Amino acid sequence: MVKEVESALRVGKELADYIVGLSYDDLPPEVVHQVKRVILDSLGTMYLGTRKEEAAGIKTFLRGMDTPGECTVVGTGLRASASWAAWANAAYAQVHDCNDGHREAAAYGGSSHPGRVAIPVALAMGERLGASGKDIITAVAIGYDIAAKIRGMKDRPPSSAYSSAAIASKFLGLDADETRFAMGMAGYHSPKSFPQTRGLDTNFISNGYNAKVGIEAALLAKEGLNGPKVGDDNRLSTRFRTRGLGERFEVMEVYIKPYPTCRMTHGAIEAILELKKGNEITPDNVEEVQVSQLTHGMYITDEKVGPDSYYKNCQFNLPYIAAAAIADGEVSEAQFTSERIADTKLHELAAKVKVTADEGLDSIYPEECRPTTVEVVLKDGKTLTKRVDYPWGEPRNPLTDEQLLDKFARWSSPSISREKSEEIWEALLGLDGVEDISEFMGIL
Repeated sequence: MVKEVESALRVGKELADYIVGLSYDDLPPEVVHQVKRVILDSLGTMYLGTRKEEAAGIKTFLRGMDTPGECTVVGTGLRASASWAAWANAAYAQVHDCNDGHREAAAYGGSSHPGRVAIPVALAMGERLGASGKDIITAVAIGYDIAAKIRGMKDRPPSSAYSSAAIASKFLGLDADETRFAMGMAGYHSPKSFPQTRGLDTNFISNGYNAKVGIEAALLAKEGLNGPKVGDDNRLSTRFRTRGLGERFEVMEVYIKPYPTCRMTHGAIEAILELKKGNEITPDNVEEVQVSQLTHGMYITDEKVGPDSYYKNCQFNLPYIAAAAIADGEVSEAQFTSERIADTKLHELAAKVKVTADEGLDSIYPEECRPTTVEVVLKDGKTLTKRVDYPWGEPRNPLTDEQLLDKFARWSSPSISREKSEEIWEALLGLDGVEDISEFMGIL
């Protein structure tokens, strides 16, 4: 027992010293550029979330809140306190499940999607304090590191709340001890994800609270209030240096999603869309589709969906998604409207999609890749096969800056114009030279 406690204190101190000591000058140029990319991508998910009917109550709720209007709620014309603005922006970022993600962290008990909390918190705290663009970039890099490096398999740690508190602590200039208290309090008070059930998705609300609780914990620690200090599951690592702390920046390891669905479905989507390019694959001539999937990823077939299904359930159902890719030649926001989901022919096609676990694929996941094999059998007997190891958006198969901007423009439209999208991207490219982030937030 004593040894375990001492180990937790050591790793907590190591993390806190890193948070306090890291500066913008410690970041390689490629890390700085990647931070700008993930900020743009997360802003797109926020704009997308503001248009979703299921999240409409957020705006009504905020209008009734008596909070200082110090920070921007993206895409709404509203302002709120830093904690409530971060809450709203983090909630919006989660609504349509198009966040960036970290493959290894997700598999080994860290945060699956660091950006959905880290970026709303960094923008809100930066705007509240009039921080510089360099401060924002540094805080985001820290947030991704904390979210992805704190892992635990027995009891998954609240890495997103830790990340939020780390970012807020950095902006508030807390020392190492105060930072440990802030992270510990945030983790202790962090929300649990709500279960995803048919016709219900409030997980985006809990995501918002992961952002809010970290800011509030850091503000409490600043006033000398404390609680449990952050620790770590020492069965995985007793020293964060073994996970490359200060040398390997986790923001470089995240994938950026081109499709608004669970990442486990992206290999199959890409394989189908690639096969359609050179072949006549239509709902009428498909006999059967066989998808070989990771054992770890078989949850994407757990729940059956139908014409009356909720959009979130469809985003996690591979047969539906594969059918949409075949029928529509794309997988975007349009495939998850209630009107598209209600098409019975699409579900008839989905019934032809069979997903099986392939243990042979498991040995190279998650360290190497996320492999998927798709076999399309046509009614004339022709069989088409495609394997995807690195789905589009992985660090080894990334979206280019131009493709990322195109994605942002689609996700943020019609909230903002293509011209405004390009203006935001240009402003982000020059973020290093911004003295007060409020200049940038004003554009939003």
